[in-house]
Amino acid sequence: MRQLNEVQHKSMVSDTDKLLRLATELTAEINSTNPTSLNSDQLRKIAEIEKLARSVKDKMRISLKGAPGYMDAIPQGPSPYSRH
Repeated sequence: MRQLNEVQHKSMVSDTDKLLRLATELTAEINSTNPTSLNSDQLRKIAEIEKLARSVKDKMRISLKGAPGYMDAIPQGPSPYSRH
């Protein structure tokens, strides 16, 4: 079970690294061109960013049988960043 968790963790790290790279590239491209219109390559990157973000989110929610999920370790309740 530990090996499966490690494999899943490595996959999430890889996806997150790729997500960051794509977002950084997209931001640079948009800043260097016309920010009011997007070309097909930029739209493709946006779609890939969305897909990777969903994938990471889903992987974080998945828990292996008998092991707590990644999201289970996050305390519930009001966010320390929310206004009271």
